[in-house]
Amino acid sequence: MKSAEVRQTFLDFFEQRGHTVVPSSPVISNDPTLLFVNAGMVPFKDVFLGKEQRSYTRATSAQKCMRVSGKHNDLEEVGPSPQHHTFFEMLGNFSFGDYFKEEALPFYWELLTKEYDLPADRLHPTVYEEDDESAQIWSKLTGRPPDKIVRLGADENFWSMGETGPCGPNSEVIFDRTGKCLRDGSACFLTCDCNRWWELGNNVFIQYDRAADGTLTPLPKAGVDTGMGFERMCAVLQDVPSNYETDVFTPLFEEITSITNVGYEEASDEQKIAMRVLADHARALSFLIADGIMPSNEGRGYVLRRVLRRASYHGRLLGLEEPFLSKICSVVIDEMGSVYPELREAHDLITTLVADEEERFLATLESGLNRLNQIIQPSGIASEEAFGEAKVLSGEDAFRLYDTFGFPLDLTRKALEDKGWTVDEAGFDSALDEQRRRGREARAKEQDEALMAAVRDLEATSFIGYESLTSEANISLLFAGGSAVDGVAEGDEVELVLSTTPFYTEGGGQVGDCGRLVGPEGEIEIDAVRTLGGVSIHSGRVTSGSVASGASVSAQVDEDARRATMRNHTATHLMHRALRVVLGDQAKQAGSLVAPDRLRFDFLHGKPLTDDELRETERLVREQIVLNLPVQTNVMPLQDALDMNADAMFDEKYGEEARVVSVGPAESNAEPFSRELCGGTHCHATGEIGAFFIVEQHSVGAGVRRVEAVTGLNAFRWADEQRRVVDQLTHEYNVPVAELPARLQALQERAKEAPRQAAADLPDPDEVIARARAQLSAAAKVEPKGQVIKPGGIQSEEAFGVPTLHIVDRVDAGDPDVLRAFGDQLRNRAKSAAVILGAVFDGKPSIIIMLTPDQVEAGYHAGKLAKALGKEMGAGGGGRPDVATAGGREPESLDAALAKAKDLLLQQV
Repeated sequence: MKSAEVRQTFLDFFEQRGHTVVPSSPVISNDPTLLFVNAGMVPFKDVFLGKEQRSYTRATSAQKCMRVSGKHNDLEEVGPSPQHHTFFEMLGNFSFGDYFKEEALPFYWELLTKEYDLPADRLHPTVYEEDDESAQIWSKLTGRPPDKIVRLGADENFWSMGETGPCGPNSEVIFDRTGKCLRDGSACFLTCDCNRWWELGNNVFIQYDRAADGTLTPLPKAGVDTGMGFERMCAVLQDVPSNYETDVFTPLFEEITSITNVGYEEASDEQKIAMRVLADHARALSFLIADGIMPSNEGRGYVLRRVLRRASYHGRLLGLEEPFLSKICSVVIDEMGSVYPELREAHDLITTLVADEEERFLATLESGLNRLNQIIQPSGIASEEAFGEAKVLSGEDAFRLYDTFGFPLDLTRKALEDKGWTVDEAGFDSALDEQRRRGREARAKEQDEALMAAVRDLEATSFIGYESLTSEANISLLFAGGSAVDGVAEGDEVELVLSTTPFYTEGGGQVGDCGRLVGPEGEIEIDAVRTLGGVSIHSGRVTSGSVASGASVSAQVDEDARRATMRNHTATHLMHRALRVVLGDQAKQAGSLVAPDRLRFDFLHGKPLTDDELRETERLVREQIVLNLPVQTNVMPLQDALDMNADAMFDEKYGEEARVVSVGPAESNAEPFSRELCGGTHCHATGEIGAFFIVEQHSVGAGVRRVEAVTGLNAFRWADEQRRVVDQLTHEYNVPVAELPARLQALQERAKEAPRQAAADLPDPDEVIARARAQLSAAAKVEPKGQVIKPGGIQSEEAFGVPTLHIVDRVDAGDPDVLRAFGDQLRNRAKSAAVILGAVFDGKPSIIIMLTPDQVEAGYHAGKLAKALGKEMGAGGGGRPDVATAGGREPESLDAALAKAKDLLLQQV
């Protein structure tokens, strides 16, 4: 079946069953959480969430998709993997509250076994482990008992569009390509990655909306999202071992062969990887540009640029030194333009843009590669640390290649890989983050200057948020894209000024309010408020419709968030006073953060608080909460407030008049518990705080401590979590709460003793040391004064008048703790030795290296030895100069690593 027929058969099948055929959306996603459409259901997200209504409840489509960013990112897999793509087509059928599992699964089975004529005995459905209904349906369709339907966990069979959004359990159909494991010929399970098993499709039962904190909220109507990888199905129906050998790609390889004179069938493995990259990336480039994306250094444009440069670099590996990608893109347009006419419409734009961009990159590629070679081969000899340590390009150097020569990190990684090097990716990310931070600051400063000019003639904003959480107001200014605008529409980020506002402006440690503005034609979600030149700047995003400058809107503060912030702010005042009572008046405020979910308080104190001091602080705060003391605010001259001994921040700037917040008895002659200068929002009485717990304390600088606490509902949640842990431990160890600490301490002591006891069952340390000394005596010439002449003729004076011992041995230890304990025994008894012990745990080799202090001083480094031995075992290692560990993949590699250890010890004096 040709690829065009595969696509059309799918669409026709579902159209005949009442589905509307919906044309593909662009690869650009309208969802703010995604750069690109990464699955067929993305254009229907709001339909699944109940936010959008369509004229149909059943749909089918062949959707253009890109997986090059976010949760679904296959860029690095393309080339080495014969199955992955950046651009691909997703064949899908969807139900929006229409049918569910009882129709979706029979549809799919009929499509696979009747329309595509695949043998039923080679098709293996899987379901989510808790989905009994789907298991029963598959049992009826396949004739297999329910317990023979494979159940898998959430990692395999619970699908999400991204970190947030629609999600639900899913059921996949797995195709058995070969009947046996391609690795060892065994009857492997369908989760084996030997390439025997191919996923043909995924039926997702959309039932939930996942929030940013992971909370799953049931949707009003359940739906179905079935996705089938078009290229994968073509490979199955054309009976070829990879997607790249279907008629989707063969015309592209023919063009690549004509350019490079390298045929895909005759190509080496490395050349095939490069050819797959060229074919895949040419498709991605063509569709990205056709859908309106231009090369840039930000967002989607940067992804386009990365894809192009990665393809250009792989072309160089095939001997291409002139621009060539536009030729392959022309073939993509010719082959797919009949299905996606936007390709033909953008033919000239695609080929011209790709050619120009590639030419600019090739102009710097050679210089960049030369610079890379200069860095890693400063004198023509690749620098390499002792003991064969892996060669690592610094993050700073990788960033300079990116910043100066336009090398994306993945391209640098590939170039280094060819030379046996790696790159410090964390260092690169740090340098990139720093550049972006500077860029953000520069842009923010530039935008603030423009915004300042725009608000210069506006009157200071009238704040009514102490008395009310809502108000009617006029929009005095809309600011978007760096300038004042007349209006904004859905999706626009905007900053605005209101004539009157109930939104508290960030200041005095308290975060700004959030909420929304509701206008006659649209809504804006407000997520931050700050002050600029005495004017309150509200920042947000248009969530629906449009909003015009000058419009009248209803300003509505998020009441739950504000009241939680008020609880935390009043509790902060109580805690400040309580700390000064407990610790002394020197415990003055040095900073704070008051947010809806927590409070953070910094104060002057030179040492950690004891448990008793923390508990007494909590007790004092809770006492005021239980008393339900009134919270009163008064505005008065600043000097009057200071004369009343109101607490003030030493570095805070106050006006001539100050707002004083007092917590205490209502009687005018009674001394309040707390009195502070504060412009923030507070409870009316302390009882509104509800609950208070200190959850953490730590140092934030010399002489400054930080205490974090929670109040209200967040405090109850925190307490419930602590109680859950305690209940779990008391149940697990079958003891009352009061006896739990003693039980845990006893278990800790037993755990410490276990390795020592197990080590006692190993060979006698003295016998091991004696054997090592005997081997050393046979291998080295001992001079009269206790000197050892080692290989190379270099002499070393040994501590304690005895030769250095190299104890390298394989032992049968039960676990890593036992191995470490035995190594400790040997090191302590030998007094001067390098101890390297190896063992196998759970089928994986492990080595521990322990050096006595004099051996570290002599130049040995356990961490470097561990890295070299880990590399020998196919993994890694590291640690301190005196103690380090290494691990491996195959147990057979342990003996070779121990043999290498002996050589390395002899090479380094």
